[in-house]
Amino acid sequence: MPHLLITGGAKRMGAAVARHFAARGWQVTVNYRSSADAAQALADELNATRPCCAIVQGDLARRTGIDATFDGAVAAFGPVDLLLNNASTFNNDDIFGLDDATFDDHLAVNLKAPIYLSERMAAQGGDGDRLIVNMLDNKLFALNPDFFSYTISKAALLSATHMMALRFDGRPRVCGIAPSVTLISGKQSQENFEKSARINPLGRRVFPEDIADCVQFMWDEKGQNGQVTALDGGQTLLALPRDVAFLVKEGRIDEEL
Repeated sequence: MPHLLITGGAKRMGAAVARHFAARGWQVTVNYRSSADAAQALADELNATRPCCAIVQGDLARRTGIDATFDGAVAAFGPVDLLLNNASTFNNDDIFGLDDATFDDHLAVNLKAPIYLSERMAAQGGDGDRLIVNMLDNKLFALNPDFFSYTISKAALLSATHMMALRFDGRPRVCGIAPSVTLISGKQSQENFEKSARINPLGRRVFPEDIADCVQFMWDEKGQNGQVTALDGGQTLLALPRDVAFLVKEGRIDEEL
């Protein structure tokens, strides 16, 4: 059975992907940093049908946590066939008054960890098909200055996605998914989320299950290598000047669109 490793997979989008692949016969290793209870609950849920899910603790801001995550996955189910670099730090800041700790945390978790895990993935060798999927952000294709250091980290990961796709020469393949806002973040209200998630030509929000379907597509379509798919209902076509959450907060949806 193929083996999927998901970073930050105990809750939210990562958990949805874990459920999707476990239901299709995969073995799934879920990395978590501090959500031990949620990780165990997810494992209990997935293992109720058959033994298919392992959990491994690892702080991806530290190289020791990165290696512990990959080593734990291999110990649980053997070589990793599909790596989903899903874990992400997401805090708002501005070019004026950047905080070193916040900037460094974004770079460590959002950029360095996916790169180091990808290196471990590629170093496994072998002739079978393997895939790395990096979670990006649709704002990379219609930049605005909000969430400054977060955006910088994801922009660098986008470049790394293309560079690794070239360097690994398809062993493994490397792709990316760049969704718009999918779940409530931080202090965002339910009302703000429901409005901001639908600011796109389709008027439709993106669901975690859409992400899981896209990962599945990239696995199934063996010609996918270096491609980055924006799942946003066409939001990037609008070239919004601010993050959508701020547009809703300021009551400027109609004005901006």
